[in-house]
Amino acid sequence: MNQTALRSDVANRPTALNDKSIQVEDHKVEYLSSLTALRGVAAILVAVFHFEMAAARFVPASQSMFFEKCYIMVDLFFIMSGFIMLHVYSKDFQQRLQGETLKKFFVARFARVYPLHLFSLLLLVVIVRWLTDWGNPPILLEQPSDILPNILLLHSFGVTNIYSWNIPSWSISAEFAAYLLFPFIALFINKKRALSIVLLLLLVVVAYYSIMYVLPRKNPINPAIPVPHNLNTTFDYGYIRGIAGFITGLLVYLAYGLQSVKKAFSGDAISFVILLAIGASLHFALNDGLTVFLFAMLVLSVAANKGMISGFCNTKVMQFLGDISYSIYLMQIFLQEPFSHGYLLPGTVGVGRGKQNIELFSGVGYCLIYLVLLVLISYITYRWVERPARKFINHAWAK
Repeated sequence: MNQTALRSDVANRPTALNDKSIQVEDHKVEYLSSLTALRGVAAILVAVFHFEMAAARFVPASQSMFFEKCYIMVDLFFIMSGFIMLHVYSKDFQQRLQGETLKKFFVARFARVYPLHLFSLLLLVVIVRWLTDWGNPPILLEQPSDILPNILLLHSFGVTNIYSWNIPSWSISAEFAAYLLFPFIALFINKKRALSIVLLLLLVVVAYYSIMYVLPRKNPINPAIPVPHNLNTTFDYGYIRGIAGFITGLLVYLAYGLQSVKKAFSGDAISFVILLAIGASLHFALNDGLTVFLFAMLVLSVAANKGMISGFCNTKVMQFLGDISYSIYLMQIFLQEPFSHGYLLPGTVGVGRGKQNIELFSGVGYCLIYLVLLVLISYITYRWVERPARKFINHAWAK
């Protein structure tokens, strides 16, 4: 896409080029609208994954592991985040780190992710406290002692015993950890390009390998159950996972900056091949490291695409889903909450998180209702919470 726009936050499409909430900078960057749509797709797939975990599985693992493996869509978010961060902010950290530039960067990142996180967390706490009397009896995922770590964005650093409260928000903690490192990494890349690529690539490989095979991970509900060699870490080593994905996105963006690479990935054929490979990797539950590599290639191909993929991504529906994707991601917990407190869908067989099953046709129908409601709720929070809070904080603090 050749359109340019005033520099804006990652995952934040300005409503117009003269939107006064957007900080005017001394340069412009290309707005990568196709990645907005990809973000929307990833958010929907994460929501379906959590529907199967919280409400009922409608695709048995014996038939396909596709939805069961969609927890890894979070890694796609991390990769896109790193990619766009370097695209948008690289020139700010070319020569040195300046106080004013750092302030604007961190205010923008805080304004982007924190208000909706805090809103969703506190709303969930109120619901659990007043409507269920702390769960009555309380459930493991909603312990009062875990509220403060969630508020402080520490809940991907192993300070809690389990993923807690607004479960998907562990990734916001990991994402903000990556933001804290980004200015230093960007400066390193700008000053020592070749060395930074080698060291960052090595760091990514070590991080992903360690999560899957080295770190002493435990099942938080039943420690006796062996943990699979996958990347599905959240409350314990989630910050490592987030930083690794974020750095992967930085490296992908460096490849995107090469015209020969961009041209090679601009066609529809390679994008379709990558999509098919990702589908197969999820369906057959192949190694998560392979899937993350394919995600990196997907981000590169979607950003560079000049054909049908780009046209589809830039339809109004796909852009709309991308715009509200952060709300989709954080507000899904409220549609899953009844199932955490014992509600069962009609026709459900089995008891326990991730162990409730339902017939395919009924499950698809319930899931579609769930997604429609989620999109409606997400539009409301995007329109009345997420976007106004972001504008207010940027106006008030980024001066």
